[in-house]
Amino acid sequence: MLLASASLLAQTTKVRGTVTDADTGEPIPFAGIFFKDTTIGLTADIDGKYTLETRDPAARILVCQLLGYDTQEKEVKRGAFTEVNFKLKLTDNQLSGAVVKADNRLIKRLLHNIDEHRDRSDPDLRPQFKCKIYNKMELDITHPREQLRGKAFQREFGFVFDYIDTSVVSGVPYLPAMISETVVERRHTRSPEIDNETVLANRISGINPNHNMLSQFTGSMHLRVNFYRPFINSFDVEFPSPIQNGGLLYYNYFIVDSLQMDGRKTYVVRYHPKRGISTPALDGEMRIDAEEFALKSIRAKMVKGGNVNWLRDIVLETDYQRLPDSTWFYKQDKLYADFSIALGDSSRVMSVIGTRQLNYSDIDFSPIAIEDMQVADGKVKVLEEANHKDDAFWDQARPYELTRKEQDIYKMVDQVQDANLYKAAYRTVYTLVTEYFDIGPIGIGPYMQLISNNSLEGFKPRLGLHTSKELSQKFRFTGFVAYGFRDKQVKGGLTYEHLFRKEPFSKLTLDASYDVFQLGKGSSNLTSGNLLASIWGGTSRLAPRSNFSAFFEHEFSMNFNFFAEIAARRYYSNMFVPMDTWELGPDGLPVSLPSVATNEARIQLRFSKEETVNRGYFNKAFVHTYFPILSIDLGGSIPGLRPGDVGYFKPQIYVDWKFRVPPFGMSDMHFTAGAIIGKVPWTMLNLFPGNTTNILDKSAFSCMEYFEFASDRWAQLIWYHNLNGFILGKIPLLRKLQLREEFSAKIAYGMLTDANNGTDPSYGALTRFPTHTYSLSGGKTFSYMTQPMGGVPYVELGIGVSNIFRLFRVDYVRRITHTTVPGPDGQMVPARRLWNINLGMEIRF
Repeated sequence: MLLASASLLAQTTKVRGTVTDADTGEPIPFAGIFFKDTTIGLTADIDGKYTLETRDPAARILVCQLLGYDTQEKEVKRGAFTEVNFKLKLTDNQLSGAVVKADNRLIKRLLHNIDEHRDRSDPDLRPQFKCKIYNKMELDITHPREQLRGKAFQREFGFVFDYIDTSVVSGVPYLPAMISETVVERRHTRSPEIDNETVLANRISGINPNHNMLSQFTGSMHLRVNFYRPFINSFDVEFPSPIQNGGLLYYNYFIVDSLQMDGRKTYVVRYHPKRGISTPALDGEMRIDAEEFALKSIRAKMVKGGNVNWLRDIVLETDYQRLPDSTWFYKQDKLYADFSIALGDSSRVMSVIGTRQLNYSDIDFSPIAIEDMQVADGKVKVLEEANHKDDAFWDQARPYELTRKEQDIYKMVDQVQDANLYKAAYRTVYTLVTEYFDIGPIGIGPYMQLISNNSLEGFKPRLGLHTSKELSQKFRFTGFVAYGFRDKQVKGGLTYEHLFRKEPFSKLTLDASYDVFQLGKGSSNLTSGNLLASIWGGTSRLAPRSNFSAFFEHEFSMNFNFFAEIAARRYYSNMFVPMDTWELGPDGLPVSLPSVATNEARIQLRFSKEETVNRGYFNKAFVHTYFPILSIDLGGSIPGLRPGDVGYFKPQIYVDWKFRVPPFGMSDMHFTAGAIIGKVPWTMLNLFPGNTTNILDKSAFSCMEYFEFASDRWAQLIWYHNLNGFILGKIPLLRKLQLREEFSAKIAYGMLTDANNGTDPSYGALTRFPTHTYSLSGGKTFSYMTQPMGGVPYVELGIGVSNIFRLFRVDYVRRITHTTVPGPDGQMVPARRLWNINLGMEIRF
C-alpha cells in the first residue's frame, strides 16, 4: 500500500481543451482556468484554448470562470491526460459577457515600470551569484503506433507501446525515447562578465557512462531563456520579449485580472501578436507583481505562421521567486519543442518532442573569486566522476520524484538498444553523418569521394579506410589510394592522429600524402574532389602536390587556442597550372619549372569569448559565439633545404563575427588581411578564392575564376546577411511560402610588389603569370572606362532567396568592378564571369 501511494503521488496530470460560448459556439478568450483549492491555473488564449500540466496531487477538479458566464467545474483524471472542453452559458441576468480590449496607455506605463525595476528583477544583472540547477530533459517520438507498424518492429519492439503517453500541448500520443538528468553548479559575475558552469552529475538513458560525449550539452547554458532580454533566442529563432520596453510594436496586451499571490497583489496580463507582424512572435500570459513590477511567472507559446522551420510548437514557461532581500531570482524554467517535417496540426507524420525543466536551488550571492570563475576547457566543465553517480545520489538530488513512466525509460531504452533492428538503424544514421561505414575497428569512406571526375585525372576511383573508435579512442589512422585514368598516376596518403587530452583539447596529426590540389579555392568541400562537384561542378585547374606535415593543436583556455604546423610541400607544374619562367628555350617556348617546394613553419593564435564547442572522439568543432573571433597566423618557408624551394614570411589576421540584429535577421562577416614578404613564384602568392561552379561557397568569390587575381599584400571582406523574411513576410501572396531574403557583399583589395609581379618581364619575378591571372593593383578598367583603374578593389554583390522548401537557396551574384580584363591582344575584353547563380542547401530553424 505504501508503494502504491508513493507511485500515485509521483504522477503528472495533464489537461488541455477549449472554452466556447454554449449558444454561439464561438471561442471565449481569457476565461480563467484553474484547479480547485490550488494556485495552479491560467487564462485561455485569444482562441479560447488552454493547456495545464502539474505534479500536484490536489489537482482533481478543474474550474472555468469568466465574468458574465456561469462558472463550471469538471473532474479530471489524476496522473493522466484528459481533454476538457468548456461550453459556458450566460448568467441569468443576461449580462453580455466580458469584453476585454487592449489598453495601450496602461500597458505602456506597466512596461516602463518593469524596465525601471529591471536591476532588482533580472537575476542576470546581479553582481554575482552561484546556484545549483537540476535539469531533466526528455525526447519523445509522436504517433508511434502509426509510424512503427512493421512486423519486424512489432516483433522486436512491441513492448515499447506500454510506455505511450499524450502531449498536453498538441494532444498527440508520444513514445519516450530518451531521458537525461543533470546537476550543475552555475556561476555568474557581471564585472568581469563571466558565465559558466560545472556538470556535477549526469546520466542519459542508453548512453555508456564511459563514452558519454553529450554531458557538455545537458546543463543549463544551452537554450536558457531570460524574458528580461529584448529578444529571446530559442533554436536560433529570435522572439521579441513581451516585457521589453518596445513590446507594443509587436503585441496587444490585455490586463484580464488582478489577484493575491503569496499575499501580494499580482496583475494577470495576456498578450497576443499584432496583425501584420512578419517576425516570429509569442502568445501567452504573464503575472506581474503590482508593487515591485517584477515577473512572477510567464508562459509563452510560439504563434503559428511565423517564418520558422522544423518547429511545430514551442512553449516557454518561467517562474520567479522573491528572495528575503526583496529581489527576484529564477525558480523554475520549462521548455517544450515539437520538431517535425510537417508543421500542420493535423499531420500524423512522426515528429520529435523535446522537453526540459530546470529547477534552481542553493542560491548564493557571496563574492566569487575570479580564479574560481575560470573554466579551462570552455563555458562548461564536466567532472570526471559526473557520469558515474548511483541511484542513491539521484534520489537525493531530485527536487521532485520521477513518475513511474519516467523511471522506466532507462530500462526501456536499454532493451531497445539490444535489438538487431535498432543496431542496423543506428549504423545507417552513423554512416550518413560520418561518411564512413564502420565494420568493427575499420571504416570505409568517405562515400562522397569514392568516385569523381576532373579535367586533369579523368575518372578517379578512390578507396579510403580509417580505424574506428572501436579500436581506440586515443589514436586513429586514415589512409587512401586513388588512380586517375587520364593522367595514369596513383595517389595515396596516410594520416595518424593522436589525442593527448579531450578536455582541454590537445592533439597531434601527422600526414604524408600525394594527391591533386586546387589552388585559389574556398574552404567548401563540395566544390571539388567529390561526386557532386564532378556532376555539377565547373572547370577545375588542379596541380599535384606532395605533403609531409605535423600539425599540433592545443586548448589553453576557454578563450585561447593554439595551433602549430611544420610541413614540407611540393607543387608540380602541369598544363592547367603552368610555372613558366621568362626564359625561353631552344624551341622559343617559355622554360617551365618542374615543381616548387616549401619548407613551412606556422603558428596560429585564436582568441574567442563564450564560444560553444562540440567535442567529438577525435575532433573539436567550434560551433557558435556572439562575439568576434580573432586569429593571428604567422607562417613562412625556409629556403635552401631542398631543390626548388623558396623562402618567405607570411603574417595574416582573421576576424570572424556572426551576430544577430533582431528583428532584421542575422549577419555573418569574415575579414582577412595579410602579406607575403619575399620573392616567390605565383603559386605561392595570395590567390583570392574563386568558384567556377554553381554550388554556393560562402568562403569564395562567386564571379571570380580560380587564381584570377594574385597579390602579396591583401585585404578581403565577405559579408552575408539574412533578413529572415522581414520583407517577404509582409507580402500576402508570398507570406505562406515563408521565403527569406539574402544579401551578400564580397570585396577584395590587393597589391603586388615588383619582385612578385609576373605580368611583365621587366619586374624580374620568378615566374610569369598564367593566362587569365592578373593583379588588382593596376591594369584593369571598368566597363565604361578607358583608363587603367590602378588599385580599385574587386567587388561583387549578391541578392537571393532562401528557405525554398525549407532547405534550398538561390543567389544571383553580379560582378561590380573589374568587369573587363586584358585579352590576348592586350585589348580589354569582358571578364569570363560577369554574373553567377549559386544554388545551396541550408538547414535552419
